[in-house]
Amino acid sequence: MPANPFPPTVLSAAFPDLTGFGHIKSGTFKTVHRVKTACGRDEVLKIIRLPQDSGTDAARAFRDQELGRAKRETALLADVDSPFVVKLGMVSPTIVDLAGETCLAYTEEMLPGRDLEAVIADRIQPPEADVKQLLSSLVQGIQALWTRHKTVHRDIKPANLFATGLRDRPYVLLDLGIAYNVDEPGLTVNPSHIPHTPLYMAPEMLDPNFRESLSYRADLYAAGVTTFEFASGGIHPLAKTGDSLAKTYTRVLNQEPTRLATLRPDLSKPLASLIDQLMKKSPALRPGNLALILNQIK
Repeated sequence: MPANPFPPTVLSAAFPDLTGFGHIKSGTFKTVHRVKTACGRDEVLKIIRLPQDSGTDAARAFRDQELGRAKRETALLADVDSPFVVKLGMVSPTIVDLAGETCLAYTEEMLPGRDLEAVIADRIQPPEADVKQLLSSLVQGIQALWTRHKTVHRDIKPANLFATGLRDRPYVLLDLGIAYNVDEPGLTVNPSHIPHTPLYMAPEMLDPNFRESLSYRADLYAAGVTTFEFASGGIHPLAKTGDSLAKTYTRVLNQEPTRLATLRPDLSKPLASLIDQLMKKSPALRPGNLALILNQIK
């Protein structure tokens, strides 16, 4: 259930240099607000509610997990140099008490436009140039996270992308809350729990030992599914209305995705085939050379 947003009076007391608090959306632990900085710049304030310490070892472990993820996310955002990944704003990550709750808060840049989920909801099949822009932006974002940081986003989906309308960064990747660095110890308290969004997760992530071999190819799978959904005008390559979670997992593991050419015969064959290949069940069958993928999209 989404968390209730903090009222502006509570936020203004905690962040005296910010004004114009406007709630945008909420998740289970995160609330997002539009704000204006002291220099008049519009930014997005993100507040991550940390689990309260009930005195048990399990509660403390879960709190440490969430705090570790939040710190890892903000450190990564501060270090990733790519126009296709959202940038930190003027408020550095800080632990703050809000109405008796311990939270981690920081700001990100305010992007123009709207999230890709809202764009797809219009049910419009975009021109090929727009499909290429989306896929190119995604691959460059994946490349920036993996090449220098050995990090897999793990949650690429329409809701975590912003369609900006900007020529130099038309689509920007958001929310690195469950990003995973393959060279660092995992933060998940319960190893059997897999942070994911079922309809966009790569099949290999359903393996309990997936962390041992996880790579950027999992993000390429999600990028393929997301681009397919955008290109098709809102048709998911695997989903069926009314599916249970178990059936969704079965489809992810066993059902071959719909071929994009059946829904968009007007798209060039190389582009449609590339998107299909990104959604291969086996990571080894997905394209492995990120630079080559970008050359194919041109």
